[in-house]
Amino acid sequence: MPEDLTKKWQPEEKRSVPEKIREQVVPPEPLRQRLELAKRKLSQEIQSLDRISDRLETKDKNLYQALVKAYEDHDTARATSLANELAELRKVEGKTQFGKYALEKAYTKIEVAKDFGDIAAAMAPINQILKNVKGTLADFLPASSTAVGELSNIMSETMVSFSKIFGDTSLMASNTEEADKILKEAATVAESRLKDKLPRLEDLEHGLKQ
Repeated sequence: MPEDLTKKWQPEEKRSVPEKIREQVVPPEPLRQRLELAKRKLSQEIQSLDRISDRLETKDKNLYQALVKAYEDHDTARATSLANELAELRKVEGKTQFGKYALEKAYTKIEVAKDFGDIAAAMAPINQILKNVKGTLADFLPASSTAVGELSNIMSETMVSFSKIFGDTSLMASNTEEADKILKEAATVAESRLKDKLPRLEDLEHGLKQ
């Protein structure tokens, strides 16, 4: 039977877009380069937030020691001023830890993806995560917020490339439920990390009153 006639009478196997994506174990070179750029930028920003976190922790410890001395010297005015400064600093520390953990989760989702389809699925919630982190850091760490915004643009362009290659705009839809889950987890972890690393002001006040 002629080949073209065989094709006519044998129905072509219909595959979903995700199945077609998963056949692309190795992404096209331009898209692969864009993915590597996104991962590299993510890693750089995680390292940047880690360095900022270390500097903030050092400043926190110095402020705390100064606060202890002010209490011991019964310098109420100075103690109040230092306590307020420390409280504001810890807000920044919390935001930094939140951003760092959220970006770590985003990076891990891409890093562990085994094929093209897994990568597309992993990236679905990432841009929403990046936009949230960008907004969180804006008031405290504007340079980091700007860097995350640039990373968000790279991610958006990457997802556009995905959708163009496979002719499916649904790939651009964000996974709100998964993104929200990661962001809530990041907030919980950030709070837990600070509690584990830093002494509480309430404990200081209570100890000095005894």
